[in-house]
Amino acid sequence: MLHARAAGLAEAILSGLRTDAALNVAANVPYVISRDADYAVPIHGDDRGIPAILVEIRQDLLANRSGIEEWANRLAAALPAPTETVS
Repeated sequence: MLHARAAGLAEAILSGLRTDAALNVAANVPYVISRDADYAVPIHGDDRGIPAILVEIRQDLLANRSGIEEWANRLAAALPAPTETVS
């Protein structure tokens, strides 16, 4: 989970993902968002005041439909409720 200014959103999602002991998830590991190397998060998100994150998932875990559905369900369950305010 990579983020710059959206630490609250990233931590909320990470908290949900950490309920699964089989997952190894962290914020800004092994690298971080930077204006020199990234565009979408700093320009489209942070500069506009929109909480923006980048979720990285190993490609081999998304190699088939069942893997994609598994991760879609994991992420959907980990997202904060729409009424929660995170930044």
